[in-house]
Amino acid sequence: MDKAISITKPGSLKTWLDYLEGINPNKIELGLSRVKTVFDRLSLDQIKQAKIVEVAGTNGKGSSAALIAASLNLSGIKTGLYTSPHLHSFTERVNIGGVDVNEETLCKAFAIVHNAAKEVSLTYFEYTTLAAFVCFELEKVDALVLEIGLGGRLDAVNVLDADIALICSIGLDHTHILGNTIEKIAYEKAGIIKDHSYVVTGLISNEAKKVILQTAKAHQSNVYFEGEAFTGNFEDGFTYTQKNESILESYVYPYPKVPYCVAPSVLRVLTLLKELGLKITSSAVTQAIKTVSLPGRMQLVKVNPTIYLDVAHNPPAAQNLVKTVAKRQKLAKRIAVIGMLKDKDIESVLSIIKDSFDEFYVASLHTERGENCERLKKALLACNIKEPLIKSFDNVDSAINAVLKVAKRLDEIIVLGSFVTVSEAMDSLKKLGI
Repeated sequence: MDKAISITKPGSLKTWLDYLEGINPNKIELGLSRVKTVFDRLSLDQIKQAKIVEVAGTNGKGSSAALIAASLNLSGIKTGLYTSPHLHSFTERVNIGGVDVNEETLCKAFAIVHNAAKEVSLTYFEYTTLAAFVCFELEKVDALVLEIGLGGRLDAVNVLDADIALICSIGLDHTHILGNTIEKIAYEKAGIIKDHSYVVTGLISNEAKKVILQTAKAHQSNVYFEGEAFTGNFEDGFTYTQKNESILESYVYPYPKVPYCVAPSVLRVLTLLKELGLKITSSAVTQAIKTVSLPGRMQLVKVNPTIYLDVAHNPPAAQNLVKTVAKRQKLAKRIAVIGMLKDKDIESVLSIIKDSFDEFYVASLHTERGENCERLKKALLACNIKEPLIKSFDNVDSAINAVLKVAKRLDEIIVLGSFVTVSEAMDSLKKLGI
């Protein structure tokens, strides 16, 4: 490791990110052969000994990973957390011991990966994933919580063998890559299941369960389905139980924090990690549940008028958003500010949320994958939303400024549609002193 650092100068984070952007961050080339070749050259012996949780799913991955990692860190277990994408700083993707990685360590990691790659042409995500692994090796972590970027079976993260595979949810998203049925998508996500390991799922359909169970049996792995092996009850706080056992834990579950729906499967993962020898304390788990939050997941950033930021970008996430807002009393207008990526199922998302809002401010996203506001407007019109209720903008900044000029004190504004949308909204609000 030290030899690799001395061969290639670490450089600056901006230099490395410029280099990675040149590779094209939006280009997706699934497959493990490239990343495995470089991974083997890196000889990352420390993280191979760590307890590893890989987190896949259509939605809920980031929240689940954050809650698991926080519970471990608060128990005194040094944990590496890898998530994507980031909202503002690339360093958000790599968290060690509860703190985002510093730029110096990250640059060292990029240099090490670059030196090891040699003739192997890595994608943006493969490069960043290996760099994260190197950071965890340098910092000598004891546990890893790794969010799968896309699918599972052929995702770069899957080069590591997980002790526990958590599959949060399975819905239709990235169908042009993963397949257009629940069974096909379940097969891809089940690809993170390894021999003699544990599998935990959130609430998933019977079609998905069949695929997960078949894969788990093939790997001689134990599988635990939410609703069968364990349950969570949220009627009065949060109560977690496992099959054939009395109530294990009861918690007060505040809102808004991480989405409450991820908590049961996270608790099952944590009990399995205890069985694997990690000394996780109940007080740490309680503290994590009460305090962990993720930016862009129904994140409250302002009151009077109220502004929430949510990265909901596919039909299952849209359905969760509708359920969430339905639980809150609507005091005045509820306004959506929406920007989406062109490869998402925009028409389905907008048809799901159309009845939850009184007005729609649609914005173009000026990235390679960003969609023009006109497609969003056309989709809303097709949902029988009257044209005067739809306002179009060239960018998110213009939409934010416009909605704040007319919003009344009791109105509720929800910014949604993608990480790009939320990130740009955050920049706009920051300029306004919010």
